[in-house]
Amino acid sequence: MIQFLRFDKTKIEGAEFNMVRGSAAARYFLRNGLYFILFIYSTIFLAVAIPFVRTPFIPIYFIGGMATSLLAIRIVNSIIKYRSYKNGRIKVSPSAVEIISDNVSISVPSEKITYLEVNFLGNLLIRQKEIKTSFPLLLLEEQDRSALISIFEDMAPRRTSIYRRIWEFIDAITVALVLAVHIIQYIVQAYFIPTGSMEDTLRVGDHLFVEKITYGPIIPKMIFMKKPVHLSFMGIRKIQKGDIVIFRPPHEQDKDYIKRCIAVPGDRFEIKEGAVYINGKRQEEPYVKGITSYYNFGIRKSNEIEGVVPAGKVIVLGDNRENSQDSRYFGYLELERIKGKAFILYWNTRQLFQLDFSRLGLIK
Repeated sequence: MIQFLRFDKTKIEGAEFNMVRGSAAARYFLRNGLYFILFIYSTIFLAVAIPFVRTPFIPIYFIGGMATSLLAIRIVNSIIKYRSYKNGRIKVSPSAVEIISDNVSISVPSEKITYLEVNFLGNLLIRQKEIKTSFPLLLLEEQDRSALISIFEDMAPRRTSIYRRIWEFIDAITVALVLAVHIIQYIVQAYFIPTGSMEDTLRVGDHLFVEKITYGPIIPKMIFMKKPVHLSFMGIRKIQKGDIVIFRPPHEQDKDYIKRCIAVPGDRFEIKEGAVYINGKRQEEPYVKGITSYYNFGIRKSNEIEGVVPAGKVIVLGDNRENSQDSRYFGYLELERIKGKAFILYWNTRQLFQLDFSRLGLIK
């Protein structure tokens, strides 16, 4: 944060502050290195994972790139300053500001100081009429940093307060955004039902939460990745028949579908006599609305899901069998396309206005 300070020798008491060294310096650079990696990751992750953003992701890449570049410049500056001011310290007295290290010894008399400045690199600039002297403020312990700044008089305290509030606001919003997107991607996400393909289990206007813990997290496709990565080993269990799942179908890369899993890998699946047969046994499906058939789904697709379900794939059908674009249309669904399991129905505007809470709760 940029700040301008006045040197008033009548109000200054002597103080001395040492730069970080040894293990403290190692922790400082390690922490900043981790921050740098986190900035890069967060920029890429937000660009691909924010559900309400579509390509191109130029604004996110630009903002994240700018923030990452600034952090990189500050880290490089700190490394250079650390090497230049090895075992350095800054000493302030009414008569002068002294910077002392193994390599340099600089003393700036108080009468020659016009003002001091904290710049965006985290350096304390001691300005004279024709020259300036720089000290790496970031290489002090945080409490020493604050104590050093407090010695001097802020030339624009109102502006500094505004800058600090803006920075705190941006910092809070950024952290909240990153956490929120991670929660949406890996833990729970809210969805709205716009069609009647799952009637009467789910109806148009239903709002529900989908949890993403049961099957394990899915890392979205980021730079240098060929496809999303499903960390199934971190899940509670595998997908089971009867689970209602959210997924991206093979023919729609930017749209989520919700259907019920009917068959899992190894099951022998077939449709006959208006019903589903698994391993030769007719399935009792009390949730089904209509007759199960291939009517209106195209002959070229009808045979793709007959037989044994391959490894890594499942068959999903809508509960409203006569009005659902499901596996009868797009074929088998790859497990890695499944984003989560329908969990709780928490809202339906029409029913709530009618004071009907009978359908709210766990989705089965």
